[in-house]
Amino acid sequence: MIAVGALAPQVRLALPFGHGLTSQDLRGTPALLVFLPLAFSPICTGELRALQGALKDLSPARVLVISCDPASALQAWRESEAVSVEVASDFWPHGSVADAFGAFDPERGWPRRRTVLLDGEGEIAWIDEVPPGHSRDVALAIAAVSRLGAGSVV
Repeated sequence: MIAVGALAPQVRLALPFGHGLTSQDLRGTPALLVFLPLAFSPICTGELRALQGALKDLSPARVLVISCDPASALQAWRESEAVSVEVASDFWPHGSVADAFGAFDPERGWPRRRTVLLDGEGEIAWIDEVPPGHSRDVALAIAAVSRLGAGSVV
């Protein structure tokens, strides 16, 4: 199980257009990993839009939405919503990244709504999770990124 203060697990994600992303790629700047159950669903789409609206306030963190949907579906979702938020697929091995971050729900086969903030060194600085059927409050992530930038313990 992951915990605040621990080093993030080593993972690999698929990005649209055949590109990949590893844990090493998330070093050097804070990264906000936003696990979502299903692209195109109403709550997930609302959260994607909220993240887009908060990108400036989440800076300097790299915001990365992660779902078990295929990379091509995530890219189509991103384009349909006209957002610049990065999306990454945890499609194969199915849910392995979500599982490594304690976000995978094996009964449903998709991630829970978990948000993980990594500092620039790859250490877990903050974790938040909301129950199924509820939308997360992007203001909590903004506050966590702000506290991290101020150098305080999150």
